[in-house]
Amino acid sequence: MRLLKSLTLSVLLTSTVQAAGYDIVLYPLSFDSETSSWSLGKGKMLTNREGYDNQASFTQDSKGIVFSSNRNANHNDIYRYNIEANTFTQLTNTPDESEFSPTDTASGLQYVVEQAVPRQSVWVKQAGQARQRAIKSYIPAGYYATHPELGTLIWARYAYSLYFEPKGQEANEGHFTVANAGRSLHVVPNSKTFSYLLKKQDGDRQITQFDPLQNSHRKLVSLDSGSEDYAWSGQQLVGSPWIFNASDDGLFAWQLPETGLPSAQTGWQKVTSLVPPSKDHKMANRIAVSPNNRYITIVWSRK
Repeated sequence: MRLLKSLTLSVLLTSTVQAAGYDIVLYPLSFDSETSSWSLGKGKMLTNREGYDNQASFTQDSKGIVFSSNRNANHNDIYRYNIEANTFTQLTNTPDESEFSPTDTASGLQYVVEQAVPRQSVWVKQAGQARQRAIKSYIPAGYYATHPELGTLIWARYAYSLYFEPKGQEANEGHFTVANAGRSLHVVPNSKTFSYLLKKQDGDRQITQFDPLQNSHRKLVSLDSGSEDYAWSGQQLVGSPWIFNASDDGLFAWQLPETGLPSAQTGWQKVTSLVPPSKDHKMANRIAVSPNNRYITIVWSRK
């Protein structure tokens, strides 16, 4: 029953997303190990048009960005931006389907295919080959995070709940993980755990760590007034990883405490105030950090 939500609501939400405008801005990012602080450079607009350019994530080598884009008003395809060459490459072209949430992995390009309501799942595609299912479950996956050794954490689109599919198994009702979860799912860097946003009934929004091996959940930090979308620092950072989050007050960062230290000892650190890239933009949304921690993308909604 957790999966049975109103399809009408889903259609309305999908229409709203397609009608909205989003652009992707790339910023240089740097970390000062002496002061343990981050700084942001001048942003470069990768897209600047009325349309959907969203869900950016970096390639594993930090040289490119993959994102979902609607270029013909009918469906979304996946594109890759080459940072050094300043060029775009279309990676999928499916007139009857839409692709979302692209992630570059060692197994290939992973993404969600929306075939028809309520049919959508996670697929993986290697260059020059046909795509294959990346998960075995038929739970309608809206968002996901995959750990190559453990399996995939799935955000069920119509249930707003999480299911965990262990590697080699199929997720079902028995793999239910938690309800009232946000869409921002991640593998915690250099760990065998995941993170997700837990939306409490009292309004508190908690970034929570999920350990599938122990089947345990641990609160990390609350988001306060920030966007529900957050991002972790890249795998190549020395020391404990950081979480980034954008709000009307700016870009903030929070460092995961070292093992054994309580989370209360650290708070959100303001990186910088954020100014919309143009008069046509209004709000910062999704963010992503490159594996080498030299870049961050911020998706801005258009007015």
